[in-house]
Amino acid sequence: MQMDKNLPKDVRILLAAEEIFSKYGYEKATLDEIISLADVGKGTLYKYFGNKEQLFYKLIQTKNKPFVEALQNAVAQKDSFAAKLEAYLIVMVRFYKENANLWRVIYFEMLNGHNGAIICLDDGIPVVKSTYAMEVPEELKERILRYHFILDEAFCIMRKLMYEAIEAKIIKLGPSAIRTNYLLCGIAMVIFHDRDEVEKQTVEEIARICVDRFLYGESLK
Repeated sequence: MQMDKNLPKDVRILLAAEEIFSKYGYEKATLDEIISLADVGKGTLYKYFGNKEQLFYKLIQTKNKPFVEALQNAVAQKDSFAAKLEAYLIVMVRFYKENANLWRVIYFEMLNGHNGAIICLDDGIPVVKSTYAMEVPEELKERILRYHFILDEAFCIMRKLMYEAIEAKIIKLGPSAIRTNYLLCGIAMVIFHDRDEVEKQTVEEIARICVDRFLYGESLK
C-alpha cells in the first residue's frame, strides 16, 4: 500500500490501520506497523486514537456508519418484503465481501468466547456472561458489548423487517431475532469461509439465492 503523504494524519492512520488489521487480525497487528505505514509518530497516533483497541473501534465505526445508512436507504426504496429483503442482502453481501477480513476480526476475535464469554439477554438487555465457573473481566465484557452493538446496528434493521413481515402474515410466526441471526450470521460465515465459492457468484446472485431459500426453502416437494 502506497500512502498519500498529503492526507491528514488521522486519515493516514485509519487507512494504515485498515491495511494492517485486515492483514494480520487484531491480536497480531502492532501499532509500530501502523505507525510505520502511516508515516506518523507514535505520539500522533496516541493523540488521535488513544490506544490499539480505540483505534480499531474508531476504524470499525467509520466503516459501519455508511454501511448502516446504505442498508436503511436500500430498504426504504422498496415496497414488498421480498424486495426489501433482497435489497438489504445486496448491500450486506457487497459490504461483507469488501470488508471480509475486518469483519472476520469482529466475529472471531472481538466477540469470540474468551473465558467462555457469551452474550445473553437479561430483561431484554444484552449482558456478557460466562459458560464456565468463572467471572468474565469487566474490561472484556465492555469490549464484547461494544462490538456486539456495532453489529446490532445492521441487524436491528433486519429484525424490524422480520417483525413487520410476521405482523403482515407474510412469514410464519416466530421470534424475529432468531430468524435475523440465522440468516445474517449464516451469510457472514459463508462469505468468511467459502471465499472461492462466493467469488464465483455476483453479489446480486448471492442475494437472490438467500432470499429464495429463506422464503421458499430447499425442498422440491
